[in-house]
Amino acid sequence: MFLAYASQGSVVLIAAMLAWAWHGAEAGESALYGGLVAMLNAGLLVWRWWRGRHDYHCDGQRHLRMFHRSSLERFFIVGILLALGMSGFRLAPLAILAGFIVGQFAWIIAVATHKSD
Repeated sequence: MFLAYASQGSVVLIAAMLAWAWHGAEAGESALYGGLVAMLNAGLLVWRWWRGRHDYHCDGQRHLRMFHRSSLERFFIVGILLALGMSGFRLAPLAILAGFIVGQFAWIIAVATHKSD
């Protein structure tokens, strides 16, 4: 998981540098912000995974509640941060979404290709 997270961070940085080179500083900063939001989303998943390795339980209801809570936390945090970047920080919305999408795809591919720790 940690290698996948590092791979995601590398892809996000490369995408932000490419956006900076092709479309200027504002697009690069916005793409980096979107990628960092995607990394925070993945970081919350890694954190829950790490905690779950030590807090093992066999209660199906409890497991389902934790899964539901985790998904809602990530949904609201990502939504709030994306809205903050677009309206509060006045970053380029299209570049933010592009950076977020690149970050999410990088996470999916990295987890699929790397073995879990």
